[in-house]
Amino acid sequence: MDVADADRPLRNAAAAEPVSGLSRLSTSFPALLAGVAGIGTLLGLSAAGQIAWPTAGALAGALSAAGLTLWIARRAAAAATALARSDTALRQARDELEELRARTRDFTAVSPGWFWETGPDHRYLFLSGGLKALLGCDPRTVLGNSLFDLGALVADEATWAEYRADIEAGRPFRDLEVSFEGVDGRDLVLRLSAVPVRGADGRFHGYRGCGVDATAETLALVEARFMQAVVHDAIDSVSEGFVLFSADGRLLICNDQYRRAYPTIADMLTPGRSFAEILRAAAERGGYEGAGDIGTWVEQRLTRHLQHSAPVDGRLSDGRWYRISEHATGTGGVVKILMDITELKTREEELADQTARLKQTVAALRESETRYRQLVELAPYGIVIWDRAAVRFANGAAAGILGVTAVGLEGYPLTAFLEDGEAMEATLRAAAEGPENAQRRLECDVLRPDGEHRRLEVAASPAIHGGEPAVLLVLNDITDRRRVEGELQRAQKMEAVGRMAGGIAHEFNNMLTAIGGFARLAERNPADPDRVLTCVQEIAKASERAAALTGQLLDFSHRRVTDEREVVAIAPLVRDLRVFLKPLLSAGIDVTIAAEEDTAPEAAPGAAPETAYALVNPVTLNQALLNLALNGRDAMPDGGALTIALTVEVPGDAFFARHRELKPGRYVVIRVSDQGAGVPAGIRDRIWEPFFTTKEPGKGTGLGLWMVYGTAQQSGGAVELEAGEGRGATFALYLPAVDPPAAAAGSDPLHVAEGEGAIILLVDDEDSVRRYLRLVLEEAGCTVVEASDGQEALDRYDEAGGLFDAVVSDVSMPRMNGLELARALEARNQLLPILFLTGYASRETAAGLTAQEGRQIVMKPVAPERLLGALRDLLAL
Repeated sequence: MDVADADRPLRNAAAAEPVSGLSRLSTSFPALLAGVAGIGTLLGLSAAGQIAWPTAGALAGALSAAGLTLWIARRAAAAATALARSDTALRQARDELEELRARTRDFTAVSPGWFWETGPDHRYLFLSGGLKALLGCDPRTVLGNSLFDLGALVADEATWAEYRADIEAGRPFRDLEVSFEGVDGRDLVLRLSAVPVRGADGRFHGYRGCGVDATAETLALVEARFMQAVVHDAIDSVSEGFVLFSADGRLLICNDQYRRAYPTIADMLTPGRSFAEILRAAAERGGYEGAGDIGTWVEQRLTRHLQHSAPVDGRLSDGRWYRISEHATGTGGVVKILMDITELKTREEELADQTARLKQTVAALRESETRYRQLVELAPYGIVIWDRAAVRFANGAAAGILGVTAVGLEGYPLTAFLEDGEAMEATLRAAAEGPENAQRRLECDVLRPDGEHRRLEVAASPAIHGGEPAVLLVLNDITDRRRVEGELQRAQKMEAVGRMAGGIAHEFNNMLTAIGGFARLAERNPADPDRVLTCVQEIAKASERAAALTGQLLDFSHRRVTDEREVVAIAPLVRDLRVFLKPLLSAGIDVTIAAEEDTAPEAAPGAAPETAYALVNPVTLNQALLNLALNGRDAMPDGGALTIALTVEVPGDAFFARHRELKPGRYVVIRVSDQGAGVPAGIRDRIWEPFFTTKEPGKGTGLGLWMVYGTAQQSGGAVELEAGEGRGATFALYLPAVDPPAAAAGSDPLHVAEGEGAIILLVDDEDSVRRYLRLVLEEAGCTVVEASDGQEALDRYDEAGGLFDAVVSDVSMPRMNGLELARALEARNQLLPILFLTGYASRETAAGLTAQEGRQIVMKPVAPERLLGALRDLLAL
């Protein structure tokens, strides 16, 4: 093979496609070694290193070989340069990769959420540390080990079914919302989103996703909905017509006052209607009387609406005059307000007519002035002009109301007559700074110089006096009216009490018959212990019923010592309603109180009303049930059946979907059903609003169902309307069930030290009560010293040298009552525990009795266990 043939592979290698530096170097080095070896052969190098001088032909070949060697050396240098560039590129790639990793770590660290990754089986491969910091525990204990475990944390089953289908299909998903209770007891809401990860072959390798804490957003949404309801209620309560249009001209809010001003298009004033639609309907229904095109009139009116011109006065389709003002909102919408100024227009017309007549002659002017003065001076209402510093004018009626002479009133500040004068002056001053023709009505108390208090209704309007802003005050003495209203309310309450008296007297007579009868039976045969025990047990039952009835009466009159929630047995409370419902319901109402075991499939096994306990305020719960019963009575004017049923249930998922704030579990359910006409569908969303009522004026305040709703919320439950329209109404009150209270300690010995009985000073003016309490205390190992009133108790205390561990005292006693006794004993021993017993005490009285530490109050009648338990608590302090 000649040199040209030997060079062909090298040329072919040079013409080949470029490869990486390492590949080119591995290809070039064998060729380089081969070329060097060939040159050595041509030069005749022997194995011993001696040169064999070639012939002329061989020498020519050697020169060609030298050129080949130079070419090979150049190829080697190029390969080394490519290798250096490859190393540089490799280092640069590694630096860029490390920078990318650092950037990713920084983004992850500052992200408000967290990141996660799953395998193809949807099990978690990675959960970033942000989730653990948020939950305060191992995330897998909450989220499970797989995406499918999230189903237990999604409240709506249908929503989870959609997300599960996407996960099973390997599709991306967004905003999967889960909720649960955190380790700190707070309800948390998390939102997850993810995209699928697929290989080069398109196979599903799992998910990569992120999550955020949506708790604050969810709470804000709930608060926003609540505020929206409050705003709607407030707008419906104002006396002015109000309507709000969005930036695109669509109606958002409209109150009833506005609809009444436009009776011909009231049906069109609903959310979502455009202003153009409303205008066209008004024109077609008689609001446009021009000769031109209706469309042109609509366009012109729409343009004026968008320009937000100054307020205008106009008579609307209801025949009354209104001051119409339109204002732009910050979002580009329009607020329109209608103020009824019919009376003002009427008065303006009258004044204009009077002015025209006054201009005819000076005599007519004087006559009008005289008439005006007579009107002001002889008006039955007080009229005062106040310049925000002092009274500048007052008529005789105002002076009489304030108890001074008209001359003595001028120049004096209002604070000289008004109670809380500075605050009232600030309110009236605000009226003076209000818009023209604005008026504000309020009530206040005044103190006459003779010390008499009077109640006034004050109408304040801006006025001018001496060219300066002032306030026109119209005073109306409503003291007598308020007194008559109070007497009427008391009369109504007394009427209700009178109607209850018959039923209560009947119940008490039954109880007294049982107590007296069984006592006589036990007295007739005392030698028969079984007979005596039976009689005593029946007497105890009757006395407990009497005590429960007394407690219900105190609840009804709001005279219990406390309004705090407590664990209450619901079944007895529901049964005791019969006593109060008898006199309040008409003769045609058949009342059924059912407390049978619940047979619903979702009810807890063996759930019976006798095990129904709830943490409630018994006063408000009792009043709420009475309100529901009275509503049922009013719904059946011709009579019918009223049923009050008590069950213990575990509501289904649909219930908790409606009430997401409630926790699953057992609930005490009280259902009040009537056979009336039911609740129309159109007002079901409003029946829980305060002051909303369908009754005639004077026959309902609209606060009954609102109070029931508040009672359910206070107790951590809910209330629902279950029955449909035309089939009666059933209101269900759901209260979270709790465990019964712990059993009382019983009558174990009451000791203050090891083997040492307590020494008790017992004070009560009723001999039989005192004997009963002494026996109870002596059975518990106490040493008892008796006293019949507070004065005798002080004598016994001093005689014993104050060696008493506690005092048990009645509150109401002759000579010295319980509170006075406590104050006297406090001067002798501030640490002496005192247990007060009373059959009646208001909250104010109870607060005064228990203001000092080491004092408690127990309501009579008191059971032995209750008395000893209260004493144990006192002595343990």
